[in-house]
Amino acid sequence: MIRRLLVVLVLLALTASPWAPTPPVATAQGKTLIVTGYGGRWSEVMKKALVEPFEKKYDARVEIVTGITTEWVAKLLAAGPDNPPFDVIMGNEPPFPIPRERGFFDRRNVAAAPNIKNVYDKALIGDTSLAIFWARIGLAYRTDAGLKRPASWKDFWDPSYDGKRGIYVIGNTLGINFLFMTDKLFGKDYFDVDAGIAAVKKLNAKMVDFTGTMEKHLESKEVSVAVLHDGSTYDLAKRGIPVDWVAPSEGVPILDQVIQVTRGSKHKDLAWKLIDMYLSPEVQTAFATELFFSPTNKTVKLPADVAKKLISGPADVEKLVTFDWNVIAKQRPQWTERWNKELR
Repeated sequence: MIRRLLVVLVLLALTASPWAPTPPVATAQGKTLIVTGYGGRWSEVMKKALVEPFEKKYDARVEIVTGITTEWVAKLLAAGPDNPPFDVIMGNEPPFPIPRERGFFDRRNVAAAPNIKNVYDKALIGDTSLAIFWARIGLAYRTDAGLKRPASWKDFWDPSYDGKRGIYVIGNTLGINFLFMTDKLFGKDYFDVDAGIAAVKKLNAKMVDFTGTMEKHLESKEVSVAVLHDGSTYDLAKRGIPVDWVAPSEGVPILDQVIQVTRGSKHKDLAWKLIDMYLSPEVQTAFATELFFSPTNKTVKLPADVAKKLISGPADVEKLVTFDWNVIAKQRPQWTERWNKELR
């Protein structure tokens, strides 16, 4: 097994197939669920494939709060567990260990969300949360820029890419979202911050936030090779941008979209029903075909042309690299201070 490759501080701040219409059942009597979601294309697909059919089926209203995970977690922590600003909070895993440890989330309710029984074990997080989609973090590059095709993380430091690289950082509040390291590359141990910062300094890369900015830079040719997840790269290619994506030979960490119901929600049963629909084959397929996010429901059967681009089947799932975000969360303040001092 590849050693937890990438020592990473991947501190992420970070379909057009609608659900078949069904008559309203188990009426929610006009209740409103407040849920988090990203803007742009994610929001478009979410509304069409999930929100509209859910509202019709359960006679309820879904209010989407757009933004990034760190913002949502900050609001949640400020409000306290008994008066959460959201009923369902979905986002990238790195900021979630702290509210999870402090009891902000409801225990998984399989009775209200039976599709949970169909997700891969690797998608279950603690006794409260689960990943609804996965993506792989690798290297995207423009195929028309005259660059050699990267094959490994080490290639990202090749001098031929000087002035053409792009990497993520986290918003204005958290410092870094990327320090990719491997023992082979740096000869250091897991979570060696000194080696990571030294390596990032050598990149002299354009650093952007996790809100679609990197995709725009690739499209406009401001960068030609970038750290990016597979789904965003394939979405660009689908729109005619000459880009391709590479899974580096050392391995790929996952960008997981994690969801949970807040403990203080006044509509917990309905909130779990929303998660159940998120996990349905129809909605999972919609996000896969439209946004190239890999389903975590192992019963989903994707079209062959989509499946070949995504995480598909137990063999692919076994290769996914995960990190102990509980450990990382405890180190984040020190790492952030160091990043802000040396690299901002």
